[in-house]
Amino acid sequence: MVVPVYPVQNTLIIQFDDAKIVQRDVQPWRASGGIFAKLRDDRVVVDELTVLNGTVAWRHDFDPEHGLDLDPLRRFLEDPEITNLTR
Repeated sequence: MVVPVYPVQNTLIIQFDDAKIVQRDVQPWRASGGIFAKLRDDRVVVDELTVLNGTVAWRHDFDPEHGLDLDPLRRFLEDPEITNLTR
């Protein structure tokens, strides 16, 4: 389950409840359009980003018909893990 998620430039930093942290580049999604077209707007990526039902999501007034979420298992298994964090 995703606990926090942070936007950093064109990357998401996603932490799971087991303390694993991964990063995901959002640029390919932005370029693909379709359901990800709204991510072309930086304000949407940052302002609507949240954790909803244990996964990364972009809310649209928390309306499940218009929101966008990511499969947490794919993010956990497929995205590169971050092992060295510095402040």
